[in-house]
Amino acid sequence: MHIAVAGNIGSGKTTLTGLLAKHFNWSPHYEEVEHNPYLSRQLL
Repeated sequence: MHIAVAGNIGSGKTTLTGLLAKHFNWSPHYEEVEHNPYLSRQLL
């Protein structure tokens, strides 16, 4: 099973993912930030 969480920057996606992973004893997998063409270098 895969569950994807999408939303704007700063909307709490990482927090939600961490809480869900902890509650259900899941292993979270996060999108790679370094090579994401949609993120400005200033945000890194």
